[in-house]
Amino acid sequence: GRLNYRIRALKNGECDVRDYITFQDGGEETSLYNLYIWLIEGGEAPMIVETGVSDVEGFSRGTAQYIPGGVRQRPEERTLPLLASAGVRPEDVSHVFITHFHGDHYDSFHVFGNAKMVASREGFPGTEHLAPRVAEAFKEPGRLMLVGEEEALPGIRTFHLGVHSACSQGIAIDTAVGRVVLPGDLVYKYENIEDGRPQGWSDVNAWRAAADKIRQMGDIIIPAHDPAVLERWLVGVLG
Repeated sequence: GRLNYRIRALKNGECDVRDYITFQDGGEETSLYNLYIWLIEGGEAPMIVETGVSDVEGFSRGTAQYIPGGVRQRPEERTLPLLASAGVRPEDVSHVFITHFHGDHYDSFHVFGNAKMVASREGFPGTEHLAPRVAEAFKEPGRLMLVGEEEALPGIRTFHLGVHSACSQGIAIDTAVGRVVLPGDLVYKYENIEDGRPQGWSDVNAWRAAADKIRQMGDIIIPAHDPAVLERWLVGVLG
């Protein structure tokens, strides 16, 4: 039968992001973003989408212009304690899906000693352009699984999106409540997809085409950074 996974939204930190990033028509005001790690349970081993940010200072420095005040991360929100609170040990994680290679989404990969990284073949930046500790992990053969438009694992589909980043991909996961799409940073907030408000810093037509593809790929779309995810889905559990 069909595999029905369960997805848990684990909050990895928060920050205030200027509206001109979130929306094409946004200004200098800010809104609250949550950073998330998405835990996928119900398969043979736990899997995650995004690794959480480890270099908080570096990320905050690089984004200071549009994330005033930087990322706020409580000790228990760091990747390892966060997963421990969900009952997951890093060495037990089998696959780490990455929607794109911005630090807050991938730079803790090195803590998952037995996991394969699942990333988009199209637009893959090359290991030499990744955080040093992540590049180091790839020296071990078989750690990187590059995918296209395919069923990457039973009940989990990957599909290329681009726009936000050349390597941006979406992940569609079969759950008991329907097919859930994690579109990464093409959808920061519910308003992007539900009100059709294109994100800032992107080609509007390309973004609209990608948004259509995201809608076609599943029943439930979960924005990458919306605090409302935890309000709509009781304690952040889907499925």
